[in-house]
Amino acid sequence: MDEQTLHKLMIDLGALKKGHYLRTSGRHSDTYVQPAKLFQSASMAESVAAPLAKHFEGMGAQLVLGAALGGVLAGYEVSRALNLPYIFSERKDGAMTLRRGFTISPGSKVLLIEDEVQTGTSVREMTEIVRALGGEVVGIGCIVDKSGGKLRFEAPFKALLSIPVTHYSSQDCPLCKEGIEMEPSP
Repeated sequence: MDEQTLHKLMIDLGALKKGHYLRTSGRHSDTYVQPAKLFQSASMAESVAAPLAKHFEGMGAQLVLGAALGGVLAGYEVSRALNLPYIFSERKDGAMTLRRGFTISPGSKVLLIEDEVQTGTSVREMTEIVRALGGEVVGIGCIVDKSGGKLRFEAPFKALLSIPVTHYSSQDCPLCKEGIEMEPSP
């Protein structure tokens, strides 16, 4: 699936909208992005994840690590396409961690998968988990890069769709100052 096709699909599904939205962080945004809608059917999930998986073929990954909550489905589908074991990290007391008996063996080559990235915080936290357990991050992939291509990581990075998403503090939001009504996040 190419970038233009994915962009149109997300708009058609209501997974990508322009407007004035409140993010879970409390910040305001001009764009609503919800890649989870791409995983509503198995065939759609496969058509989205397969091209991302293909990009990482031959990189020597032995394990796929996703991030809960959003990256769980994307990571699983990429691992399925690559026929690799899959685990996910999740937050506990604000820190990204492995739970549920998941572990990474020393020397493991790990592919990190997220649904969307904006600042790269979760990816950096997952990278630290991999390093702390003696593994190596060989690649990083996501469905949507909301930084518009500005992020840089230590391992090769691939996003299926790259769009700039602007966000503001509630005090500095130009959308509020213009009187644009806040839309509820679907």
